[in-house]
Amino acid sequence: MQARSLKKLVAAGVRIAFGTDAGIGAPYGWSAHAEIADMVAAGMTPAQAIVAATRTSAEVLRLDQLGTIAAGKSADFIVLNANPLDDIMNTRRIAQVYLRGRQIDRTSLSQSWNRN
Repeated sequence: MQARSLKKLVAAGVRIAFGTDAGIGAPYGWSAHAEIADMVAAGMTPAQAIVAATRTSAEVLRLDQLGTIAAGKSADFIVLNANPLDDIMNTRRIAQVYLRGRQIDRTSLSQSWNRN
């Protein structure tokens, strides 16, 4: 039912933002990958889903430092090993993560999480 509703909203030109209600217990960030894949399965193009998850969500929440890569913005982004426009599941093929323009050491971060 949600997929049909989303498809109708997209067809009607409604501005779609991104959000998930995965809640506690879901691996941090992983539910976003499932949600964006669901958006594509419901009829959005990969590009539409990515824009909804980034630019549109930041605009709706009035987070002007987030959502796009541009001079003066926060520079939070990921580098992928494959093009998500070819297959939205490629959002899961993360090569690098940058927060505020600095590359995150994912191995060290993962090890620290596993110790807790």
